[in-house]
Amino acid sequence: MSSPPQKPGICDNDGSSLLQREDDKPEAVERRLKIYHRQTEPLLEFYELRNLLQRVDGSLKSDKVYGLVKGLIESLRP
Repeated sequence: MSSPPQKPGICDNDGSSLLQREDDKPEAVERRLKIYHRQTEPLLEFYELRNLLQRVDGSLKSDKVYGLVKGLIESLRP
């Protein structure tokens, strides 16, 4: 979860200056999402129709995600 600092531009934890990266600004995120939907998302159906897509729930704990991905990779070995 994210919330604005009590003092704009100042970290609540250590008082250091906060900076926002150019690629984290709303306009940049919106641009990346448009590109994703136009260029990348169509690949999901392409690979799914060929039974080449495996989905993994990335919201699980990292060790669980790792285990699932590792298992999928190992299942591809001859």
